[in-house]
Amino acid sequence: MQRAGAIDPGLLDQSHGWPAVTDEPATGPRPGLRSPRDAGTRDPGRPDGLPGVRGASAAPYDPGVLHRAPGPAVPPAPPTVAERHTADTPAPAPLPDPATTDPAGVPDCGGGGSVHSVGILGPVVLIGPDGSTAPSGSVVRALLGSLALAHPHPVNADTFATRLWPDRTPAQARQCLHTGAHRLRSWLQNATDGGLGVVTQPSGYALTGGEMPTDLARFRHAAERSRRIADPLRRLRHLQQAHVLWRGRLLEGVAPECVDHQAQQSLMLEHTGHLQDLARAALEARLPREAIVAARRACEEDHFNESSHALLMDALTAAGMRVAALDVYEHMRNRLNRSLGIAPGEILKQARGRVIGR
Repeated sequence: MQRAGAIDPGLLDQSHGWPAVTDEPATGPRPGLRSPRDAGTRDPGRPDGLPGVRGASAAPYDPGVLHRAPGPAVPPAPPTVAERHTADTPAPAPLPDPATTDPAGVPDCGGGGSVHSVGILGPVVLIGPDGSTAPSGSVVRALLGSLALAHPHPVNADTFATRLWPDRTPAQARQCLHTGAHRLRSWLQNATDGGLGVVTQPSGYALTGGEMPTDLARFRHAAERSRRIADPLRRLRHLQQAHVLWRGRLLEGVAPECVDHQAQQSLMLEHTGHLQDLARAALEARLPREAIVAARRACEEDHFNESSHALLMDALTAAGMRVAALDVYEHMRNRLNRSLGIAPGEILKQARGRVIGR
C-alpha cells in the first residue's frame, strides 16, 4: 500500500502522447513537454513536485527513479503502481486519416484566407504549402510575431519601438522600427506573393491577409468546432488535432520585452482550458490513459489549478489507480496549505469523494 501524500515517481508519466500523435509533431514539441532528446535523468528540483526530465540521454529514462547518482549500474526498478495498472490496458483507437493535415504538418482547420499563416504558437515562422520558413533578423521576427498576436488590431509603434530600443531617443527608435517594418513588408511580399502584408495605420502597424492568418486563429477555430461534436471519441480526436498546432511556447525565441505579457497569460489560461477539454472528452470516451496525459499537462501549466487536479484524479480513478488519485489529492492539499494557507476547494473534495466511493 502506498503511503498517502507520496507521489510515485513513475505514476504520472506513463504515456508519452496520444495515439497517432505520440511522436512530437514535425513542427516541434508541444507546450509543457520536452523533446525526445531531453528524455534523460529526472529532475529532483522541480518546483511543482511532479516528475520531470532533464539532461540528454539516448536511452529512455527509468520511470521508477527520480535521481540516480553516478556509480555502478543499478538493477531495473520493480514495476510502479501506474505500470501495474496500465500494462494490460488496450491501446486506444488511432487518429483519423492523416490526410487532414497539410504539407506543413498543420491540421486543415478551414476558415478561408491566405494559404500562408504566421505561426506564433512556438517559434515565429511563416507556414505555407511548401513548409515553414522564418525571416532573418531578431527585430523582424519580433515584429512579425507581435503583429500576428495582435491581429486584427494594430501594434502601437511608439510602445513597441521603446521596448526594443529603450536606450535611444523616441525619434531614433521609431526610425529603427520603420526600417524593420519595411524589411518585413518586403519579405512577406516575396514569401507569400502578396498573400500577407503589413499596413501602416495612425497608431502603428497591422498584419493583413484574410480572416485567419495565424495558427492561433486556426487553433481557436478548430477547437470551437471540435467542442460542438456530440460523439466523445470524435470530439477527442478533433481536439487532439487542434492541439498539434501548438509547437511550443507562445512567441518562442522573441525577446521578452517584445511580448504582451497580459496576452501571454490569457493565452496560457486558454491552453490549460483546452487540455481540460481533452481530458473530459477522453473520460467520456472511456480512454483514461489519454485523459491522464491531458490532465497531467494541465496540472503542469498551473500548479494551483484545482479543476485540472480534480480531472487528473478522475482519470487515475477511471484507470483503476485509486491510490494514485488519493496521492494527487494529498499532494495538492499540502501545496495549498503550505503556499497559500488554504484548504482544498469543493471541486477537489468532490473528486476525492468519487475516489473513495462516497
